[in-house]
Amino acid sequence: MPLRHEVSNDTRLSRRGALTLAATAAAGAAAFGVDRGLAQEQSATPAADTVPPDFKVVLHAAEADHWLYVQSNFDNLQHEWPEARLRVVVDGNAVNSLLDHSDLTTALETAIAGGLELYICPNALHEHGIAEAEIPLAANFSLGGVVALVLAHQDGYVYVKP
Repeated sequence: MPLRHEVSNDTRLSRRGALTLAATAAAGAAAFGVDRGLAQEQSATPAADTVPPDFKVVLHAAEADHWLYVQSNFDNLQHEWPEARLRVVVDGNAVNSLLDHSDLTTALETAIAGGLELYICPNALHEHGIAEAEIPLAANFSLGGVVALVLAHQDGYVYVKP
């Protein structure tokens, strides 16, 4: 249910419209843990001891220019929630960024050593003329990107496309 109330070009609200808007805002605030309009100071992420043992995230790297965000996500998750299960699925033109040793591949090597699972789509490699042997990372090359994402979903991973 959307938490947004459409307002026409006429900025005046009827009493009913104002009550509906207030009720929607109150419901939204309640959903986010805000008590009667008073914002409670909360950290951006829960403490590590509140992360459930089955916390799983699959990050989808499909575009080369999004690697900055993907890397930030897996760095933060591994730092803040070291018990989380993390997987990165790489397809599309993002595979081109994995060819040479770089800050990205070094960060991925470190993350893999910390438990990150890296899946690289063999179809994307083929489409971009890249051999698996050219990728200097320990990765799973057995599943297409879409199949890897669907299987991660079936295994309880939450999909994030940074």
